[in-house]
Amino acid sequence: MPRLDVRIKTSLRAKAIYATRQGQREESVTIRELSLNGALLDPMRGRPAETLTLITELSPSREIELRGDIVRLNGSQSAAVQFYYPDRDTSWSLWHYICAKLKNDPHCPYCGEARAGDTSHCWHCGQYLEFSDAAYLDAHLRETLAARVQNRLPKLQPEHCRKIIKYIDGELLRVRDKSPDQEFVGTCPAMLKVFSMIHKVAATDLSVLILGESGTGKELTARAIHERSARKDKPFVPFNCAAIPEGLLEAELFGYQRGSFTGATETKKGKFELADGGTIFLDEIGDLSLHLQAKLLRFLEDRIVERIGAKKGRKVDVRILAATNCNIHERMETGSFRDDLFFRLNTFCIKLPPLRERGEDKVVLARFIFHKISEAGDFHLQGFSEEALTAIRRHDWPGNVRELINKIRRAMVMATEEFIQPADLELEPLASEVAPTNLRRQVSMSKKEIVLAALQENNYVIARTARALGISRPSLYSMMKKFKIEH
Repeated sequence: MPRLDVRIKTSLRAKAIYATRQGQREESVTIRELSLNGALLDPMRGRPAETLTLITELSPSREIELRGDIVRLNGSQSAAVQFYYPDRDTSWSLWHYICAKLKNDPHCPYCGEARAGDTSHCWHCGQYLEFSDAAYLDAHLRETLAARVQNRLPKLQPEHCRKIIKYIDGELLRVRDKSPDQEFVGTCPAMLKVFSMIHKVAATDLSVLILGESGTGKELTARAIHERSARKDKPFVPFNCAAIPEGLLEAELFGYQRGSFTGATETKKGKFELADGGTIFLDEIGDLSLHLQAKLLRFLEDRIVERIGAKKGRKVDVRILAATNCNIHERMETGSFRDDLFFRLNTFCIKLPPLRERGEDKVVLARFIFHKISEAGDFHLQGFSEEALTAIRRHDWPGNVRELINKIRRAMVMATEEFIQPADLELEPLASEVAPTNLRRQVSMSKKEIVLAALQENNYVIARTARALGISRPSLYSMMKKFKIEH
């Protein structure tokens, strides 16, 4: 069974402070094994009551203090300690120390099996192994939160559990109210990769091109980048290039001077000037005419806005985020989109997965949307029936998240029972369960569909998915690479 946290062997000297029946005691110990979750200490001569405090130096300039419960005593030789989760600075210091010891380890630090090549995931337990990724620790903490809480619950009385749940509910409401992108949720590997990329690029001032089908959350991605950037207190100006008639696009983007054309009764700033100091999000960039593409390219080169009818331009400081749901490479080949503009915009590219490829995220999103709508209106529903959740999992969602939101809104109005049913969602349950258990028995399905369905049903755990398909792990990885399936 994989461990909750990465564990390393070490020989760190530490000071252990704890209470005994005779009073407080302090002794020198050696940390033999260490993780974010706990440590193995040796030797342990005293008999701590329940908790202890460890003080150790990870480097000559970095001393940390860790507190935890004694979970096991082996005679007078050693003791296992489960840490109370440390504050952010301490956990980061501890994590960097652990990571430095993992660089040349040929084995998976979760399950202990040999690592195969330079893969980002362990072939045996499916754990993500890109420890140098800046977003790894935060993503891992989210994934293991329930297990961390579960490890602490057996010692608590029911009344304590109720108090903890009440506290967690209060914290979730507090955090959610402040979240700039609260609908932007997900736990599948593809979305965790997107979140990691957002955090990385937000700290820069690079132009970003966001690709994805309609309804996948391109504007939410742009807002998330803006809200995490140094420009977050400045304007965020979204603009849909496909929503404005061709003849008005230039005036909307670049502005115009009074009297520059019939109907221009006053000077008006364009979107680029309105976004000065902040971020502009150009949605459906692939629909711009070649004339406007040329003007946008010129703006990207010198950052000077030239209003229609103006004698001189004005320099502005704007970050460009662009998005499209069209096949931009196909448009470049046909000459309807400029190569040089694409390369200017494509400094950093984020590809959003369609909802059909996001596995259990369908249910995570459905429940989140349900609770959000419930809070805003007078609804007396308890949630989704199991049949409705199955229908949500099986539906392809061609309209992606936008379609899911609209289906749930309708269902909450139409539902006559305590729980939402498939018919309320206009998603009829399938007559039979079709489990992708063997490639040879399902020749009517494409191999990519089978592999995707199996990965989703097994929560992207490679070992389980390979067993379900009746193939080896290397064969599964080979297929994922061939079909360009993100993991």
